[in-house]
Amino acid sequence: MSDAIPSARLPLWMPIGSEPELCPGGTWWDAIRVPEQVGHRAVALVEEQVLPVGPVILDDGGREPRMYFLVPVGTAARWEEPGTVALGLTCHVVVPQADRTSKPGLHWYRLPTGPRALGLPDGLHPALIKARREREGTF
Repeated sequence: MSDAIPSARLPLWMPIGSEPELCPGGTWWDAIRVPEQVGHRAVALVEEQVLPVGPVILDDGGREPRMYFLVPVGTAARWEEPGTVALGLTCHVVVPQADRTSKPGLHWYRLPTGPRALGLPDGLHPALIKARREREGTF
C-alpha cells in the first residue's frame, strides 16, 4: 500500500474532504474496471516489467470486488478487452479521498504519485490479458 502524498502534489480531481466523490471520466482520466483478482495479478505483472502502475482504486465492499485503473483520457474509446469495462466520457467513478488507503471498502490500492501520474495502457493491456487467461486457465 502506498503512503499518503502531500496535499500540494494531489491531482486537482482528488477528493480532499472526508468523503469520496463521484468524478467524471474523460476529463482528467479514463478508467478501466476489472475484477479484483485479475487486477491484483495485473498490478504484479506491470511491476515485473518495471512500468508505472498509475493510480488504482479498489472497491472491495460488494459481491463483485473491482479495481479501477486510471489511464489517460481517450483510452476508453479504443479499449477492447473481454472481462473489463472501459469508462470514459459519460461515465463516472467514485473516487476515495486521499487519506483512504486501506481496507475495508472503497480505497486507494495505488495512490497517484503526482498531479498528472496515470497508468500506461500499453503496459496495462497485456498484463490484463495475461492475468485473465491465468485466472481462466486459458494460456
